[in-house]
Amino acid sequence: MAVLKNKRKASQFEVFHHAFELRKEITDLLLRDFGYKARPKKPSMKARTEQQAEAELKSEARRVAFSDWYIGQEQEAVLNILRSLIQNIIRANSIYPSRELPDDIYEAEVKERRLYQDRAVAECFVLLQELQYIIETLPVDINKYTRFADSIQLEIALIKGWRKADKSRYGI
Repeated sequence: MAVLKNKRKASQFEVFHHAFELRKEITDLLLRDFGYKARPKKPSMKARTEQQAEAELKSEARRVAFSDWYIGQEQEAVLNILRSLIQNIIRANSIYPSRELPDDIYEAEVKERRLYQDRAVAECFVLLQELQYIIETLPVDINKYTRFADSIQLEIALIKGWRKADKSRYGI
């Protein structure tokens, strides 16, 4: 027996739901400065050579640069990628090709929907690479990042599944 349209439960669009959860989790990571903790080095009491003193100054300058500049730049970059991911999913989902339209318009809408889905997948790969770069440049615990990589891979799989369903639905 069919359920009337107005009596149906609102379906959970898993692609969007998961992307939104991913965005919240990574935003939380950003609020914690990617897990980077700048630990000022304790000054040593023993005699140092000029080279050792210079190395310590460079190390301290690097810690300051991470805190003052690098982390803020990377936070902004990751937020922009996440924002673009969500926007592409929303744009793709807002296009409803209808067979009642002329064939050329119908095909254009299907292609545009597919393009936004492709862009969402691309944003996932860009996000993976950006997080990989952060892991390589910041002294952070790599093990804490594996769940984000797994979550991004799941999002890629969900979007690709959505594209596949569209291909069978719209025939293009």
